Amino acid sequence: MINDSPLPTAGPAPRPSQPWLLIGGLAALLTLCLCLCVGLTASVIGYRLWNASQAVPQIREEAPPTRSPSATAQAAVPQTGVDVPLQYPGHVQPGESHEPYNSDPPTSGPHYAQSARAGFYTEAPPDELLVHNLEHGYVIIWYNCSNLTPEACEQLQADIEAAMQKAGDSPVTHTPKLIAVPRPAMDAQLALTTWGRLDKFDAFDEERILNFIHAFRDKAPEPNVP
Repeated sequence: MINDSPLPTAGPAPRPSQPWLLIGGLAALLTLCLCLCVGLTASVIGYRLWNASQAVPQIREEAPPTRSPSATAQAAVPQTGVDVPLQYPGHVQPGESHEPYNSDPPTSGPHYAQSARAGFYTEAPPDELLVHNLEHGYVIIWYNCSNLTPEACEQLQADIEAAMQKAGDSPVTHTPKLIAVPRPAMDAQLALTTWGRLDKFDAFDEERILNFIHAFRDKAPEPNVP
């Protein structure tokens, strides 16, 4: 009798062991970890560099610039005298009448086309010449010897000349731009004028004269003219 029952089938054959696959997987995993570490390290370094570049730089407080002695000295010079309203500086011919000056000595206004030479005078040029000097930034020292003895007048003149020498030249034109002239009818012993400025006092004061010169010489409409 034939047995028709199916023959028993064998189960699947066991897969052969492949250790190289395990080794390859571990190697791939280590490589991945190494790449991640390198990438992370690079990212951290890059972030720190970027962050450092974005930081607000620390500003060092610097001391203010040192002013030159001449500028500092000029700023500290006492500005004596008073401002006088400016008059129209038109030219007039010698002998031609014009509006009267608004101060004595004059500080602005009509004047001749010519000007006086710098220096010390024992006889005063016309006011119209001297006003033109004021327009160029001169300082004029007016002195009154009417109440002085001849010896005292000579001493005053010598003192004025010494102060003019000590004042030196204009820093703009490198010329003296100083004039001293007598004015016997003046109501003070000394007066200093520049364009639009007048200072009167009754005794020689070298420091006051030098301060006035340093503060106001060249402060005029035409300072570049010698």
